Amino acid sequence: MKNETNNIFFDIDGTLIDTSERHYRIYKDILYSYGIQKIFSKRKFWNQKREGKKTVEIIYKKSFKQLKKNFAHDWLTKIEDRKYLKFDKLFSGCLNVLSDLKKTNDLIFVTMRNNKKNLLWELDNFGLNKYCSKIIVGSPIDLKSKVPLINKYIIKNQRGKNIIIGDTEMDIAAGKKLGILTIASIYGIRSKQFLSRLEPDYYLSKLSKLPKILKRVENDSIPEFKKT
Repeated sequence: MKNETNNIFFDIDGTLIDTSERHYRIYKDILYSYGIQKIFSKRKFWNQKREGKKTVEIIYKKSFKQLKKNFAHDWLTKIEDRKYLKFDKLFSGCLNVLSDLKKTNDLIFVTMRNNKKNLLWELDNFGLNKYCSKIIVGSPIDLKSKVPLINKYIIKNQRGKNIIIGDTEMDIAAGKKLGILTIASIYGIRSKQFLSRLEPDYYLSKLSKLPKILKRVENDSIPEFKKT
C-alpha cells in the first residue's frame, strides 16, 4: 500500500487559512453599525465559535429577533468581501506542507463559498492554487453537505486512498458518510471537544504535523495522534 497516489481533500477556511480575524472584524463592524458597543473580545468570540455556536448567536441582545435576522443578512453580504478577506492569513507551514504532499498525492480543495471569483483571487494571492489538482466550490446556501461534491470527484478519479482534512462538522460528517479517512484539524473554527462527537479517525493539532500523520496512515500503523 506504500507509494500510492491518494486523493487528499482539503477544506480551505480554518484548515489552510486562518479566518479568525476576518470573522471577528465583520462581527464587530456589523454590531457597531447597529449602535451596539458591548461586544465580546476576540478570544471570547472565537472560543464560542469553536464550541459550535453560530456567529449570529454570539450577541448580547439575544432577544432581538429582527436584529438576528438583519445580522445574518449582513454577515452573508460581508463574509466574502475582499475588504475583509485581506485579514486572512495562512497557517504556519501551510505552503511547505502542500508542496511536500503534492509530490505523491492529488490535492483537492473543497470549500463552501458563494463568491468563486473572490475565492480564486484569495487563493492566487496566497499562492495556494498551484498546489491543488482541483478546486471544488459549493454554495453554502444551496448545499448543506460536501458529500455530493466529494463523491463526484472520487467516482471519476480512483486513487489509493481518499482522505478528507477539515475543521468543521461538515467536513468530518462528509468523510464519515462516504466511508473515507477523516482528519479533524482542531486548530480552526471548531474545537477538539466539539468535533470528537463525530469520532474522526485522527486529530490534527497543527498543520505542520500533517505529513507525519499521513506517513503513519500510509504505513498502516496507529499514530500517536489518534484519539488523543
